Amino acid sequence: MRLRRATDADGDTLVTLHERALRDAGTDPADVPGTDDLRSVEASFFAEGGEFLVLEDEGEVVAMGGYRPADDATVELFRIAVAPARQREGLGDRIVDTLERRARVHGFERVVLETVIEQEAAAQFYPARGYEETHRGETESGNYTLLRFEKRL
Repeated sequence: MRLRRATDADGDTLVTLHERALRDAGTDPADVPGTDDLRSVEASFFAEGGEFLVLEDEGEVVAMGGYRPADDATVELFRIAVAPARQREGLGDRIVDTLERRARVHGFERVVLETVIEQEAAAQFYPARGYEETHRGETESGNYTLLRFEKRL
């Protein structure tokens, strides 16, 4: 298993993993805002002072995730996903642990994120990791219930 920084060359693979994970969690990928950031991680994450990681197993990307600074003290997690066949193996924990650690090293004090309650695994994953729910409401489309979480590092 190899953890590495994503590159723009990973774009198609990242979009595919993102869409597979959403479908498996019961969310229509068409309901989720565009995936241009996944095709240009270098500009969308690194140039903004963020991070984006992939976890590979035998050359296949099986998990991913990133963060971008929201303000001087806060990062926001984005695009945390694990291949459906590889869930419940601790891969999401490994990605999020590393992102939290890197954010802390870079002086950030807090992590925030959004997910939807309909993605049950995510809605349970973050509270189990010490994240507190800070908001619950409808998404702009009204198709899902939005959850916001935060955690102090």
